[in-house]
Amino acid sequence: MSSFSESASDLTALEAGLAALQTGQTESAIAQFTHFLSAQSVDHPDALKAKMGLVQAYIQSKNSEAAIALCQELQQSQHEKVRSWATQTIAKLTPVDPGFVPLDPAVQSIRRKRPTPEIQTPVASEPIQMESIEQSISSESPHVWKNAARAQRWNPLPRLNPSRLQWAALESTIALFATLCLIHWVVGSISWARYALLTRLFLRTAELPDQSIPVLQFGFGLLILFVASPWILDAILTGLYGLKPLSTAAIARHSPETHRLIQRFAQQQKIPIPKLGILPTSAPIAITYGCLPKFARIVVSQGLLDSLNEEEIAAIYAGECGHIAHWDFTILSLISVVLQIPYSVYQLFAMGSDRLRKIKLNKKILTKLVQMSADLFTVFSAIAYGFFWVFRWSGLWLSNQRTVYSDRTACNLTGNPNGLTRALIKTAIVTAQTIKHDKQTNPLLESFELLNPVGYRSAILFEELFDRVSLSTLFQWDFTNKTFSLGTRLEKLMNYCELWHLDSEVEINVSSPAKKKYLLQFAPIVGTLMGLTIASILWLIAQALFAIGNFRFNWLASDYSLFPSFALIGFGIGSIVQFNRFFPESRNPETDLTDLLTRPDLTLMNSPVIKLEGVLIGRSGASNQLAQDLFLQTETGLIKLHFTSQFGAIGNLLYSFPIGQTAIATGWFRRTDTPYIDIDTIRTKSLIRAGQPTWSFTIAIAAILLGIAQIL
Repeated sequence: MSSFSESASDLTALEAGLAALQTGQTESAIAQFTHFLSAQSVDHPDALKAKMGLVQAYIQSKNSEAAIALCQELQQSQHEKVRSWATQTIAKLTPVDPGFVPLDPAVQSIRRKRPTPEIQTPVASEPIQMESIEQSISSESPHVWKNAARAQRWNPLPRLNPSRLQWAALESTIALFATLCLIHWVVGSISWARYALLTRLFLRTAELPDQSIPVLQFGFGLLILFVASPWILDAILTGLYGLKPLSTAAIARHSPETHRLIQRFAQQQKIPIPKLGILPTSAPIAITYGCLPKFARIVVSQGLLDSLNEEEIAAIYAGECGHIAHWDFTILSLISVVLQIPYSVYQLFAMGSDRLRKIKLNKKILTKLVQMSADLFTVFSAIAYGFFWVFRWSGLWLSNQRTVYSDRTACNLTGNPNGLTRALIKTAIVTAQTIKHDKQTNPLLESFELLNPVGYRSAILFEELFDRVSLSTLFQWDFTNKTFSLGTRLEKLMNYCELWHLDSEVEINVSSPAKKKYLLQFAPIVGTLMGLTIASILWLIAQALFAIGNFRFNWLASDYSLFPSFALIGFGIGSIVQFNRFFPESRNPETDLTDLLTRPDLTLMNSPVIKLEGVLIGRSGASNQLAQDLFLQTETGLIKLHFTSQFGAIGNLLYSFPIGQTAIATGWFRRTDTPYIDIDTIRTKSLIRAGQPTWSFTIAIAAILLGIAQIL
């Protein structure tokens, strides 16, 4: 009986301590928590709650040393959320750089649900609810961090053949130059059409447009941007995003291993220590840019440093050093500079459009003119984003390929593939949580996606799914399909663990057969190639007949428009062949997003109809007029929505998306490296109907008719 009474008294002390903490009576709270802990065993289920409350009391009483000491003790807890909360609190009590301006409190409050708990850092007047502490400890997810060990002594992994990375860099350079030439050709074609129209309408000869491509000018311009890329990106990051310098001494206080690693790497490569920088944003970002290794910059965000522990930060920096060692950052720096031009224009015109729409004048005619100007700004913003989207493709292949090399280098530098594994997963989780909190994608995540270690598109499925399924199940699709995804990177890291005889952080269990390779998935490409093949055969036959003196098909031998014509016809036929399989119909749509995300058998040609309810989030106003930043926030997590009107992207300008409203979205679930839903309908208070099937079919028919018209 007395035992029960003592226990009840102790629990009352715990509750009294929490109540005192809520009302700002820190001395009383410290006394109550201390009494409770002295009366209980170390493994008492409520001991962790008392220690976490005691940390808060120490912080409110400005006793940082005692708070840090107790947090270091909590870092040894078996509960991942408690360990992560302790690490998070220590990081905030020991800022990265005394001269660095801390984030805005509203931004500092952004914290991921996993692995950081819901307790916020120490504001004296902020109440601490007992429920939040209990949730931090008791709500365990299917995955518990193993904190698998690192190698103490290791033989470096064999060096990868650099040719694949070199070819990827060359391909990206050619693709960037070809994109410039293609855009110039399109503009020239429009000018030629205008010339033809004016000539026919006015029956006079207009000025003949020059359709020659300025190859030398383009090449020289890209060379200038390449050489100036580090300083241009410095200016953009400083002016638009608040980039601050980060000294090696500051990073040493936060992660001594990182400091040693950077110095050792610079000595090995015989280059100066890369310039370090920090961005005041909660989004986890790590980018490396420059034109040469000696001009390299490594920039991270405050959110990344707050999210990871010492060895995980070192693993991320080691990966960035890997980019410098392999020189792949140079080409991507050039592409990033090119991308910033249209992206900045897109942002400026979008902001201008939104501001103009808020202007209301007394005279209706003036208001109408202002609204027309806003519409024009929206169109310019959409065009600029279109250029950003087109140029982005030139660097995708290199961005994907280089991670294989940088991850391997990071492991060789640190001997810690498990640390890099945890760093990548946590970065993905915090990225998703940042998007969820901000209700939109941070411009840094989008415009610098090619340089970031984890793309935001591939991270969004982590938002709640991490708390629902094990890591092995979460990455089952990646393990099975072997694509350029986060799961594939983790699989390679676990293979390195096996080579070094380490226990791996993630268990790889491929329980399902590999996906079937549906030829139908590539029907438009196959059709295009077949069209080119048929055109080549006909052209060769005509050439052979001409050689033997048969001039009947001489026109065919000299008509090179045959090739694009048959390619267009083949593309159109291939698109029609795959149409029904690509847009299936179903009266019983899927509703379980978790099941779909973890099914390894899904492909683009096996895309089930899906129906989900949630809240639409994304940018508002002109910056989201093309639905480029449209997500559905469901109970399961975030999912990207792809919306195309019946008139294509141009038709999207006519829609206004109800951001922030509860919606029911139906469409086709596309399982790729970055899962998304091809929207059919979005129902809020009204119904928004997309037109992806209609648009796809129209494009196919138009390609066939255009090909036939060119032949005739």
